Amino acid sequence: MKQNYYEQSGKMLKIIGLLNFKLTSYKNHIYTVKLYVKSFLAFIIFLFTFPKTINSQDINTTLANYYSYNINFRLNNNTKIYIGQILAFKNIPNRLKFNQFKIGINKRVQKNITISFFYKPMIFHGKSKNFLYHQLSPSVTYRSKLFTLPLRNSFTVDLFLPKLKKYKFRFIYTLKYFFRNKYLPFRATPYIKFQLYYYLNGKPIKYYNVNSSELLIKNSPNDFHRFRLGMGIRFRPIKHFYITLYYTLQKEFNTSLTKNRGLNIWNKKHTKIQSPFNNYQILGLNFSYSIRKIGR
Repeated sequence: MKQNYYEQSGKMLKIIGLLNFKLTSYKNHIYTVKLYVKSFLAFIIFLFTFPKTINSQDINTTLANYYSYNINFRLNNNTKIYIGQILAFKNIPNRLKFNQFKIGINKRVQKNITISFFYKPMIFHGKSKNFLYHQLSPSVTYRSKLFTLPLRNSFTVDLFLPKLKKYKFRFIYTLKYFFRNKYLPFRATPYIKFQLYYYLNGKPIKYYNVNSSELLIKNSPNDFHRFRLGMGIRFRPIKHFYITLYYTLQKEFNTSLTKNRGLNIWNKKHTKIQSPFNNYQILGLNFSYSIRKIGR
């Protein structure tokens, strides 16, 4: 009898200890989420009191450094909430160019299809003033495989308020291909990434006849005008925590698909380039932490 009593008491103590651990874990997760949400809301209040002025989004450098973090909290098996920030620095001279926060939700609607929506306020640091933009970004992602390796295709629509010089809407197609790794440490995953951008409803540009300087038309530069090609590697040094190092090449261009919709063109007197191409390279570092669903 005494032995059974001790065994039952021991089981009860284990159950109580497990419940206490889960309750403490739940409280810690809730406290972490509340802390980041409060910090983000404080930043939003600051943003809406900031002077609102239109400016170009161009970084105007040959090399930029991006530092960012992401925190995602899994609400259930299909839904995540994201909070993050990115700091972009001009390399020469070394100075902050923009600071962007983000908050959003990601939901898996089918086995291979997810949809997401993000709000991304950004402060762009000009030469003498700082400028505020609000970015809204819905997107859809389709996951598949190519030669048994993971492949992601996504389509994103960016809306900027106020509009930027080259666009108000930006449509982005992204292809991301992951590789297997058997040799690198920390479960490293190499990948390559390609993005194609379409600009819409930017500030109108005056297009002149090259020979006579006659004004032909005034148009927004609506067309495909940018691609990005990059590669990176993601490490997982500890559970739920990821570190990503990446390199990206950005190039702007004109196409022959439309007429009088180009960038990087002469003004009337051929003394200045209107909407010059914004070409540069990015070296980036990202930290990401995933807070799993309680009880998993």
